[in-house]
Amino acid sequence: MKKILTKVGTLILGLFFVLVAVACTDDAGAKKVLKVGSPEISGNFMSGFGNSAYDVWVRNLIFDYSTYATTQGGELVLNETVVTNVATSTSTRGDVTDKTYTFTIANNLKWSDGTAITAKDYVFSVLMQASGELAAAGANTAAGDSLLGYEDYRVATESGFEPSAGKPFKGVQLLGDHQFSLTIDGTYLPYFYEVAFVAFAPLPFHRLAPEGATITSDAEDGATVSSLAGIEAHATTGGYRYAPDVTAGPYKFVSFANQSVVLLVKDENYVGNYEGKKPKIDEIQIREVNQAVDVDLVISGEIDMVTGVIEGTKIEKAKADANTTAVYYNRNGYGLLAMHAHMEPTSDYKVRQAIAHLTDRQYVADQVLGGYGSMVYSEYGAAQWMVQESEAWLDANLNKYEFSVDQANAILDTTVWKYEADGKTPFDKTKATPGSEYYRHNAAGEVMTIHHFGTENNAVSDALSAKFVQNMQLAGIKYDITLGTFDDLLNFYYYGNLLDEEEKVYSVFNLATNFDVAFDPYYSWHSSLANTDYNPQNIIDTPQNPAAPLAPGEKTLDELVIQLRTTTPGDRTTYLNVWRQYVKRWNTLIPNVPLYSNQYYDIYTKRVTFSDGKGTSPFWSWANAICYMDIQM
Repeated sequence: MKKILTKVGTLILGLFFVLVAVACTDDAGAKKVLKVGSPEISGNFMSGFGNSAYDVWVRNLIFDYSTYATTQGGELVLNETVVTNVATSTSTRGDVTDKTYTFTIANNLKWSDGTAITAKDYVFSVLMQASGELAAAGANTAAGDSLLGYEDYRVATESGFEPSAGKPFKGVQLLGDHQFSLTIDGTYLPYFYEVAFVAFAPLPFHRLAPEGATITSDAEDGATVSSLAGIEAHATTGGYRYAPDVTAGPYKFVSFANQSVVLLVKDENYVGNYEGKKPKIDEIQIREVNQAVDVDLVISGEIDMVTGVIEGTKIEKAKADANTTAVYYNRNGYGLLAMHAHMEPTSDYKVRQAIAHLTDRQYVADQVLGGYGSMVYSEYGAAQWMVQESEAWLDANLNKYEFSVDQANAILDTTVWKYEADGKTPFDKTKATPGSEYYRHNAAGEVMTIHHFGTENNAVSDALSAKFVQNMQLAGIKYDITLGTFDDLLNFYYYGNLLDEEEKVYSVFNLATNFDVAFDPYYSWHSSLANTDYNPQNIIDTPQNPAAPLAPGEKTLDELVIQLRTTTPGDRTTYLNVWRQYVKRWNTLIPNVPLYSNQYYDIYTKRVTFSDGKGTSPFWSWANAICYMDIQM
């Protein structure tokens, strides 16, 4: 779920593993093994291929050394373990002022195979992730898109992408074994989260570049990689995407099998996180568990932790157990019902508004959260500072889409779905009784139908469908739900627009999303990214083609997401004002029905401890906090 993807600058690569037996004893000096319960891991571990939050756990465990790091409190700070010096300078091009960050990196960094990490690996990271070759392999990644010369380096054509190898990237310079620079294109400045544009982690040039490839750098033209031949193989089965054998993080890849256990072991070459901390736990197993009994497995001692628990009954059970710790924090995201705008009937914002009125969100919250959450009415999460400074404003200015079949019918009567089967007789809501099979049609006599894709053993899917089965009929909508794996759901959600017309079946999906620390909705909703897995819902709201009528002075999503990102760093007042306009416009278009923004509970056995007060937070998963974790065996 998206926007479960990291959008700017950060390294996103991943893996799949093999199940092996691990012996644990209580003897002094026993190997410390942490067993983590997880939902299904989707298997998309490279940026641009879609992913789940559980994939990101693995990436954060095996990759580090980004130039900038995220703190527990959600700040972007210089990673001083990696960067020994950073200098900034500006230069002008006509009326545009570009900004250059020159990084000097430490000389003691190593890959997991013992090879030294140099500036070349950072430069290669940008050149590979921004390349036309990786895009041609199916990746949709925005890495490097704000750097000077990006449009010349990555060129899209009607037939695909031009190769980037052999072409210079002007905003990327290799300056020595331990020094490189990145230049932000001044047309992207100011940017509220500016350093996110230059937050890159290295990629192993010696492992991923083809044999004989070189990187050269010219002071005027920028850096060039001579060849990227075979890059697509890294994104296919058996490639680096699924078996990353050379990494640089607290842990390194061992093996995977049956999509059930991820096994990681401590990387002896890792020099520490942004505070110089190293992990104490020797091995990590991430194991898929039945979500209905995940907390029971912690209580019984079969696993050590599950995170992101939202169900009230589970939380109460964990709180009542003497050997279990339940830690909570507000969510930096929300649960949602996503709707595709590239297909009927959800292409019409009025239909989406009607579905919002037909969604019994209080019932869903009661069934799923048991009181551990709150309603939200647009794209925001309870942990965001903008929300904390806008509670009264949000309550007064957003449509709450109260549950109402009558309001849904009134809205639908203004759409093309206002007829009986003959395409002429007006729909009569009094005939739409439970079990009547009396449905709305358009003028062509097509039935108004919603196909919902949910996931198995999922309380949200169950709660939504239980009410939709009845309420959709009362509004004349033919409704059905298909339950499948989370991996299948992500494929239909992210790539539904690429299917043949006869295969475009599902228009609504129950999902959840967590926001990046750098909240930049440009990547989720700007029209330039429609038909990609950044904006898979294909909302297009531009001044030339607004997705709904504009009130006097109101701006479109395209305009507002650009205003947000171009706010001067530190100018919270302006950012907050634009953000409020953004969530109000989004609330009108309602591309998702927001269900709740809840408290997350991380459930641990009391053998798991954290040091320095660095536990999980809305911005830090347990994988981010791993260097502060310990476990008694």
